[in-house]
Amino acid sequence: MGFARLRRGFLPEAEDFLRRGLRIADRMGTGLPLQWNLVGSLIDTLLSRGRDREAWEVAQKYRFSPPYHQTALVLPDVATIYGKLLISRGDYDMAVEVLAETGMRLDKRGWRSTVHAPWAGHLAVAMAHRDLPSARKNGDDAVARARESGSPSAIGSALRLAASVWEGPHAVELLQEAVGCLGRSPAGYEHAHALVDLGAALVQVGRSLEAAEHLYQGMELAKHCGADGLEVRARNVLASSGLQPSRALVPAKVTLNPQELEVAQLAARALPPQRIAEQLRLPVSVVKQRLAAVHRKLGTGPEGLADALGLPTLRPGQAD
Repeated sequence: MGFARLRRGFLPEAEDFLRRGLRIADRMGTGLPLQWNLVGSLIDTLLSRGRDREAWEVAQKYRFSPPYHQTALVLPDVATIYGKLLISRGDYDMAVEVLAETGMRLDKRGWRSTVHAPWAGHLAVAMAHRDLPSARKNGDDAVARARESGSPSAIGSALRLAASVWEGPHAVELLQEAVGCLGRSPAGYEHAHALVDLGAALVQVGRSLEAAEHLYQGMELAKHCGADGLEVRARNVLASSGLQPSRALVPAKVTLNPQELEVAQLAARALPPQRIAEQLRLPVSVVKQRLAAVHRKLGTGPEGLADALGLPTLRPGQAD
């Protein structure tokens, strides 16, 4: 439950589930793969919330560092998370060592999932501080691996990491694609991160007015996710660019594009995805992607959809 909420970008809820799970796991003993799973996900959640020092303290408390069990496969991959933790501390050389070894180990096992083990993208970030050409090559490799899966969240996250080792128009191009992919996924935190990164990249190429909209959206989504550090970063970029670090609040439904609004209005009538797909002549997978974006942007599940859209709430038996 904690990992599912982390992936969705519901970070405070993720932290609560993971801490409760960890308290139970502590009673079972130390050094167990189950405990690494919880500790790794908790560290990832704290990093996403911008609480890097607290994440490091958790790692120290549980001795969360290599070597790990040689045969246990823990999801998310613990060594990848440890590499991310090292990057957050500025220990890039050690991060390169850990993430490169992780990649070799997982490749030998045929494990190429960039959702659970996005080591290649983070290796690119770590390598950029000493070997930029190799970093960019690793970033391209991370995107290629993600495209194999076809998952919008995996592709978008890989593109965002690949963009971090570029600058100028190419970085903007990668981030625009990342935002498009993540907007079709339920990965709220990653979407917010890509929006803020795109806004910052647009500022760097002199497109400040265009940047503002992405920064505002990213800041609002980061706040919804509980990603305090990312929200502060968006505000700082806005302020340093001479833009207002806040704007007047608008109804949440205004953030929906026409396609999302169309699906949302039908879902608010209690129509299941299959019926919506039939009515709009769309694949069910597309309807589900749009519904995921609707729920993320409106900050509510199916039961609160009608209220968020300002529509009358149906009583039992009123569904079409």
